[in-house]
Amino acid sequence: MDVRRRIPHPALRSIVRSFEERRVTLGPEGLTWPLTARPHQIIDIYLGDPFRLRIDGGPLQTAPETVVVGPQGSRRIQLYMSGEVHIFNILLQPAALSRLVGIDMTSLVNEGIPGRDVLGKRAELLSDAVRSAGDFASRVAAAERWFGTMQDDSSAHDGIDYTSRLLLGSRGRIRIDHLVKQSGLSARHFQRRFTTQVGLSPKLYARTVRFDAALTAHRDEPTKPWTGIIHEAGYFDQAHFIRECHALVGVGPSHFVGDWDNIFSPDG
Repeated sequence: MDVRRRIPHPALRSIVRSFEERRVTLGPEGLTWPLTARPHQIIDIYLGDPFRLRIDGGPLQTAPETVVVGPQGSRRIQLYMSGEVHIFNILLQPAALSRLVGIDMTSLVNEGIPGRDVLGKRAELLSDAVRSAGDFASRVAAAERWFGTMQDDSSAHDGIDYTSRLLLGSRGRIRIDHLVKQSGLSARHFQRRFTTQVGLSPKLYARTVRFDAALTAHRDEPTKPWTGIIHEAGYFDQAHFIRECHALVGVGPSHFVGDWDNIFSPDG
């Protein structure tokens, strides 16, 4: 699989974490990936054949050509890909969508929603600009222009915008009471506003970030022992990590550890 990644212009880094593109040609049978719990907010634009997915064992669905994906919790989502896979990913900061369009992010948890239902007519402008570009660099430039326009109308930075990025950057290892102090809000207001702007409560978001960091570490260094990865991610021991697997994914590690090398996830 060909994977490309670019950090956005500095003026956009409070909104966008990275632009990524993945491309591979698969046979008609395709491949299947489990989508585990993850904290990311993503805009996916499918330039090739769209994904299909099955949620909690339900019917097979086809993903929209442009989709906004919220943080994923404990739902069991299986992705099915075949044919020409070509996807442009926009990985967003934790409170970006709330800032850009004022959406209550709890409505996006465990969901992948057509772009027009979240961004309105502006979704079509973004999709058309990216699709008409001839290469990855041009697609990034087109998306940056779109975000520049959106940023002009976005709400100002606030304590949640800052502290959510701080929590993400620490891989979920900053104490929540410290973040409350950093935000300038009371604990009750911080809890409510964080959940509304990010989608998950501060504690659940931290747990999901830490879990995702452990999976990413394994993907990046597949020969590294799990004991070291678990310890570095901040888990007390293997039993602690196994409990989190059950809580965040619904099964223990033995049910999906063989699939971790194939997780189709942003590099964040």
